[in-house]
Amino acid sequence: FFGQIKRESPDLSGAAESLNYTPQGLKIFSYYAKNPEEAQADGRLESKGPDGKKKVTRAANQEAIANKVYGPRRRGLGNDEPGYGWKYRGRGMKQLTGYNNYEAFNKKYSLYWSDHVDLVTTPDLVAQFPYTLRSAVYFWLENDCWKSADGGLSDAAIDAVTKIVNAGEVANHKKGKYKPHEDPVLLRRKYVKMAYAAFT
Repeated sequence: FFGQIKRESPDLSGAAESLNYTPQGLKIFSYYAKNPEEAQADGRLESKGPDGKKKVTRAANQEAIANKVYGPRRRGLGNDEPGYGWKYRGRGMKQLTGYNNYEAFNKKYSLYWSDHVDLVTTPDLVAQFPYTLRSAVYFWLENDCWKSADGGLSDAAIDAVTKIVNAGEVANHKKGKYKPHEDPVLLRRKYVKMAYAAFT
């Protein structure tokens, strides 16, 4: 659990997802891979100054990015209304994403916790404690992640949980699409083993 959320929310804050990508970085999303001219229009631009340091010359249009990447074209998220991609972008230690997932969490919330909140109307709460942690606990329980985690500390068991959390990462890992030091599957394995060592 802790190894997986370390990858989803590296500082464990559960803050809203950053979409501060360069045009090249945006190509990890299929939408921008198919629309490179839009990646150029929406992504963060940088240039090197006289001192050789990178300087941001144009900020990424994060709202536009979220609405394109998580908009109606992205099946299963339920972001059918204009602006829902941004409104229901990733938040929480598991990075809960999409109207359907916020609604499902909202419906099940009272089964696990006694206070009443409306996380669909106020999705920003998911980026605040304790909801940031509770959203991750909810996902872990609702998706039976613990069953795969009970497989042990092997790479296969860790990858089985990763497939539930983010199947796209596992698929891209198998295709060799990541540089080793940036490979999220390898990072998840590393974080899980670090967490396991800390708790045993």
